[in-house]
Amino acid sequence: MNNHFTKQNQIIRVLFGCGGTGGHIFPAIALAQEFKTLGNEVMFIGNKGGMEEHIVQEEGFPFRAIKVQKLYRKFNPANLLFPFRLASSSLNSRKIIRDFNPDAVICTGGFVSGPVGLASIMLKIPLYLHESNSFPGITTKFLAPHSRITFTVYDKTADYLKKARIKKVGVPLAKKKEQVTLSSLTEIGLNPEKKVILVTGGSQGSQAINSALAETIPHILKRDWQLIWQTGKQGFNEYYNKYSQLSGIYIFDFSPLLSSFYQFATLAITRAGAITLAELEANAVPAILIPLPTASANHQYFNAKEQEEKGVAILLPQSELNADRLLNSIDKILNNYDSYKNKLESLPPNSATQDIIQAILKDLRKE
Repeated sequence: MNNHFTKQNQIIRVLFGCGGTGGHIFPAIALAQEFKTLGNEVMFIGNKGGMEEHIVQEEGFPFRAIKVQKLYRKFNPANLLFPFRLASSSLNSRKIIRDFNPDAVICTGGFVSGPVGLASIMLKIPLYLHESNSFPGITTKFLAPHSRITFTVYDKTADYLKKARIKKVGVPLAKKKEQVTLSSLTEIGLNPEKKVILVTGGSQGSQAINSALAETIPHILKRDWQLIWQTGKQGFNEYYNKYSQLSGIYIFDFSPLLSSFYQFATLAITRAGAITLAELEANAVPAILIPLPTASANHQYFNAKEQEEKGVAILLPQSELNADRLLNSIDKILNNYDSYKNKLESLPPNSATQDIIQAILKDLRKE
């Protein structure tokens, strides 16, 4: 244990290992923001050229790059290099950790966490994990028995991590940049008095969702509903040219305003990534969840299934997605809207960031 953490109010150093997807990166960003606000020092390790490199540096946090390779579940020739890349990235992580001399290492899942977590175990630095998904990934399963605390979001996650010390919290949500907010629907040409369906297929968009939605548009507009529709880049021009002139539709490929659209949505049609689900809950928006079928270990399906069991969403597998099923699901939510809304509003407020930090600080003080 480092000697610069001896009193409750002294500065500590926290190193984060994260990368691969937004669901792994943004919870780490949220925690780092709060640790820094409290006057502590933070640093990130991530994959060279990964999306985390740009995101972390844009947030102003120190970033050190390693070269990590994903382990594919199905046979892939690249897997032959995995042991060598894991060994070299673990050694590089170990050197970075020694140089930074952290009091704690926090890994938020994904393959980038593997070598960082391994290095912290070898150096006997307290390791903490956060798993955003219902079904934990390979890395979390491997590291969890060696972590001081593994923070989870869903009840069922503990079933897969029998040897770990589990604390259920939520998904830490990063603070928004204040300049990218929407104050009224009129700013995007919509009527504040009418129902709004928010449709998003993730940052890349979803052709499957877009295609099914396009078939429902005449029915949606006939019912006097409105659409905020994020198409993604692929297919944007086609849909924009066809539908953007219709009253009641705001269509875009991607927008920094996306996270502020949740507060205006009556219901949403989305994927089932961890950050999206946390945003839906934070804004009490019932949703039709269409899990990304290619997500690692099908984790989005398990996320969506738990949300449906909580009574806050409908699970609609992509294999069953069509215009009729989509409209029926919309009707089901609207016909039982009070039930969905009440269950969402009865959920405890998201205090995951503060809960995790306080648990870590309390645990470190036991040393």
